[in-house]
Amino acid sequence: MTTIFDGYDEEYKSLAQSISTKISEISSYEDAPAQKEIDKKRTAITHVGDLITQATQLIQQMDLEVRSLDAATKRELSKKVDQYKKSLKSLSDDLKTIREKEEQAGLFGSAEARARMQGATQKLKQTGDRISAAHQTVLETEETAIGIQEELSRNREKIEATHSKIKSVNDMARAGGRILNRMSARDKRQKLILYGVMGFMILAIFIVLLSTIFGRRR
Repeated sequence: MTTIFDGYDEEYKSLAQSISTKISEISSYEDAPAQKEIDKKRTAITHVGDLITQATQLIQQMDLEVRSLDAATKRELSKKVDQYKKSLKSLSDDLKTIREKEEQAGLFGSAEARARMQGATQKLKQTGDRISAAHQTVLETEETAIGIQEELSRNREKIEATHSKIKSVNDMARAGGRILNRMSARDKRQKLILYGVMGFMILAIFIVLLSTIFGRRR
């Protein structure tokens, strides 16, 4: 695991343990009509609701952290995050059951108390909406990153293909240059031979003419 995820993990475990313990304590309270006992339960239920909100936010942070890791680590830690989500939902359901029971008993019967409970419920819903929005943003970011990576891969293939074609053209140009050089050298040799033959013929004609002229004088 990573250092950041480890920190979230330890904090979540501590919160989950506190939530579980306090839910058990609430369930063990006596159903006494005394105002002191009513206030005690009300405070405990509200506190557990706040702890569940904190735990939900922690899971959100863990979920975001996991998505930035390599594939193997992501698979491993995603399973752990999913387990935490299920366990937190179970704790939330337990608290909801207790709250509904106490509401029926009149613990949260006043308008002020109902308003506070509605506020807490709305806060939990907003937290859930933020988690969903963050999750969607991460998914969209991943899709964009994958698209960019695929486009870069295609461009790299095109560049490599272009380099290959350029190399082939350069090779052909060098081969053509060598052929032209050989042809030019051959033309030079042929010209030298032609000039030599012509020179030899001219010299032979000159010798014949000289022989003819001097032969007549004798």
